[in-house]
Amino acid sequence: MDTLDLDRVSLHIDCPRCGFRNPFLYGQARLGDVIICRGCKSNIQLQDSRGSLANSRRAIMRAVERLKASLEGFGTLTIS
Repeated sequence: MDTLDLDRVSLHIDCPRCGFRNPFLYGQARLGDVIICRGCKSNIQLQDSRGSLANSRRAIMRAVERLKASLEGFGTLTIS
């Protein structure tokens, strides 16, 4: 696996109006989509004003690269 598709990772946000817990996808937040609250039907604008999505993505990708490097140290495994 060369890349990790985070766009399909499911997250949740509480509606600022009614507090209902709403699911959304990482990709929706990355693109700044609007979701509709399942509780009160108000629009919720997904925005990453502090850059936490990009920071999280970088941290995850670094962790995956470290894991791959660690696993390469094991060489080829043979099961008999």
